[in-house]
Amino acid sequence: MAQNIYDNPEFFTGYSQLPRQVHGLAGAPEWPVIRALLPSLTDKRIVDMGCGFGWFARWAREQSAASVLGLDVSEKMIARAKADTSDPAIEYRIADLEALELPQASFDLAYTALTFHYI
Repeated sequence: MAQNIYDNPEFFTGYSQLPRQVHGLAGAPEWPVIRALLPSLTDKRIVDMGCGFGWFARWAREQSAASVLGLDVSEKMIARAKADTSDPAIEYRIADLEALELPQASFDLAYTALTFHYI
């Protein structure tokens, strides 16, 4: 099982107060560069690996993505993402990215931020 400090209540409380969690993508210093690298998301099926609070998933839908599957190992992250999302085209699931198997050709774009260093 992948590292999961995020379900520790004290850690999660502190993490929730970081600018990137309070302000979403606008609070992430790397976001302007990442956004500039992204293709058009119109009608794309996207998987967001390590989705956290779901900031990117919701943004992708605002950019007309057809659907987004958000995956995270943390139950607390997924619960928060679900609580903050009311879009039926976004699905969140608990998943260990170290053991993840996705159906071939089921997504047009795989997105991940601040995740691979855990794997």
